[in-house]
Amino acid sequence: MEMKFCHSCGIILDGNFAKEVAPNLCCYCADESGKLKAKEIVQVGVAEWLKSFSPKGENPDFMKRAESYMNAMPVWAKE
Repeated sequence: MEMKFCHSCGIILDGNFAKEVAPNLCCYCADESGKLKAKEIVQVGVAEWLKSFSPKGENPDFMKRAESYMNAMPVWAKE
């Protein structure tokens, strides 16, 4: 079985972690109608995810890290 992932944030679209609400978009990155949320909104979620597994005491700029991560994702990649 081929693994699917969100082209906006990279989360696995297997129904356990995230549900696909639009082609290649998860329930965190798209609204109920399947429209992609604003980049700034998705970026906050990605920053919180990155923060969740960072060592305690480290305080990098998670928003900046999230932006770099998102720029590598198909939906946000710069041409």
